[in-house]
Amino acid sequence: MIVSVLHLPVRAGSEEAIVRFYAEHDVFGLAAQVGGFRSGGLLEPTTAGSAWLVVAEWDDVAAYERWLAAPARAELSELLAPHLDGTPAGSTYRRRPEACR
Repeated sequence: MIVSVLHLPVRAGSEEAIVRFYAEHDVFGLAAQVGGFRSGGLLEPTTAGSAWLVVAEWDDVAAYERWLAAPARAELSELLAPHLDGTPAGSTYRRRPEACR
């Protein structure tokens, strides 16, 4: 399993719009349609001005890459852009079960 972490530089004043966007566009439901998506969540920072995080769990790198290549994701990115103050940046990680609880 891998975990993707996306840093969203949310434009000041667009915080509630980001929450509505993820709910109204069912972003995680669309991710599930590509297969291999396990779960995801939108994390709001507790410090003003910090990036929001989108964390998702995937079966493997191939599943995450299918999402990155999905036309739905490209469309969502375009719709989300006006609410951002910069370019999102993401990384993937492997969960080490022996070091997790």
